[in-house]
Amino acid sequence: MTDALSTARRHRLLILACMLAILVPVAFLAFPSTARAAQATPTCNPTATNGCVNGILQDSGKQPIAGVTVTLSGKESATTTTDASGKWAFSVTADGSYTVTIDKSVASSHGLPGNTETVSIDKSDFSKQRAVVRFDKTNASPAASSKASGSASSSNAKSGNSSSTANSSSASSASGSSSNFGQRFWQQLYSGLIFGLMLALMSVGMNLVYGTTGLSSFSHGEQVTLGGLMTYVGTQMLHWPLIVSGIFAIAIGALTGLIQNEVIWAPLRRKHVGPLQQMIVTIGLSMVLQYLFQFFFGGSTKGIVTSVERGFQIGPITTDRATLISAAIAIVVIVTVTYFLYHTRFGRATRAVSDNAALAAASGINVEHVVRIVWILSCALAALSGVLMGIYLKGIAWNTGAVLLLLMFSAVTLGGLGTAPGALVGALIIGVVADMSSLIIPNDMRYASALAILIIVLLFRPQGIFGKAQRVG
Repeated sequence: MTDALSTARRHRLLILACMLAILVPVAFLAFPSTARAAQATPTCNPTATNGCVNGILQDSGKQPIAGVTVTLSGKESATTTTDASGKWAFSVTADGSYTVTIDKSVASSHGLPGNTETVSIDKSDFSKQRAVVRFDKTNASPAASSKASGSASSSNAKSGNSSSTANSSSASSASGSSSNFGQRFWQQLYSGLIFGLMLALMSVGMNLVYGTTGLSSFSHGEQVTLGGLMTYVGTQMLHWPLIVSGIFAIAIGALTGLIQNEVIWAPLRRKHVGPLQQMIVTIGLSMVLQYLFQFFFGGSTKGIVTSVERGFQIGPITTDRATLISAAIAIVVIVTVTYFLYHTRFGRATRAVSDNAALAAASGINVEHVVRIVWILSCALAALSGVLMGIYLKGIAWNTGAVLLLLMFSAVTLGGLGTAPGALVGALIIGVVADMSSLIIPNDMRYASALAILIIVLLFRPQGIFGKAQRVG
C-alpha cells in the first residue's frame, strides 16, 4: 500500500514538473516586447493598427512566379516566399518608406524591368494603407512618355511592317508561355515533394498513436503549431540561436505528449472509455489549444527567422539552403523512425501492441509503457515538423496545424492506418497532388484536389495503399 502511494506521489510530482517546464516560457508571452517586426502573412487586410505591403509576382507573360524570396526593409523588415499563384504579403505597424526586393537573377531570367520597388505607408490612416507592388510594371518617366509620343508618327509611317512584327511577337509570346509552364511544372513538383516530406513527418506520429491505441487525435495539428510557436519564442523573444530554439520546441512537444498521456489518456483507458469518446475529447482539446495560441500570440503569422536566405537555381527550380536542410532533416528523421520500428526491440514491441494489445500484454510486454513512449515520440515528431514547417513557410500562425489536419488524416488514410511507411507514401502523394493541381485549378482549391484523390483511391482500396484488408462480419 505504501509503495503504491509512493509511486502515485512520484507520478504527480513528475507531471507537476513537466507542467512548470511548459508554463515558464509561456509566461514570457504575457509581456510582449514593444519592438515589433513586420509579419509575413498569406494575405493581409489593413486595419486601424496595421498597414499592408503586398503584391503578385508575375513574369513578362503575366504568369505567376512561385517560390521566390521577397524581402521587405525599412522601419520594419521581414522576408517571405511567393506562393503557387505568385502572391506575397507583409503586415507592418510603422509608417514610412519601405523597400521590397527580389533577387536580380530572378528578375533578369523572367524579363522583369527591375528587382527593387519602394512604397510608402501613412500611419495616420492605417485602415486605407495597402501598398501594392508590381515588379512586372514600371512607371514611365515624363521624358520617356514624350519620347514615346514623338515616335508615334514614325510607327504609323512603318505600318507596312506591322503585320510581320505582330506575327513575330505572337510566336515569341507562345514560346515564352510554354517555357514558363515547364518551369512552373518543375517548381510545383519540387514544392509538392518538400511539402509532402513535412506532412509525412507530422503524419507518422499520428499513425503511431492510432496503431497502438486506436485513437484518431484531432489535437495532433495543435502539436505542430506548438512546435513552431515555441521556436518563435526561442528565436524572437528569448533571442536563442535557431538550433537551440528548435531543440527547446521539440522538448516542449515531448513533455506535452507525456502530460497528455498521464493526465488524460491513461485515466480514460483505465476507465475503459472507447476510442470514439476519446476522439471527441481530442476535438475539445484542439479547440482549447487553438484559442490559447490565439490569445497569447495573436492572429498574425509569427516569423521564426528574420535573416534573408539567398535563393539559387537548380536547373528550372528555385530554392534556398534552409529548404534543402529542412527536407534533409525530415528524410533522416523518417528513416530513423522506420529503422527504430523494424529493427529494435522496443520497435517490435510497439508493432506487437499495434497488432494485438491483449496478446502483447499476455506475452510480457508492458503495454502502458509502450503507449506512453509512443505519445512522447508522436508529439516530439509533431513539434519538429512545426519547426521545419515554420522555417519553410517563413512563419507560423495560431491555426497552421488546424489547416493541415485534414491533409494529415488524408495521408494516413491513403497510406494505410497504423502503418509508418503508409504515412510517408500517402503524405508524398497528397503533397505533390495538392501543389501540382494549382497548375490547372485555382490555388485556393488545391487541397480539395488532394482530398478528391483520397476518395477515389479508397473506393478501389478501402484499406489504403499499405493497409491490410480485414474481414468484417
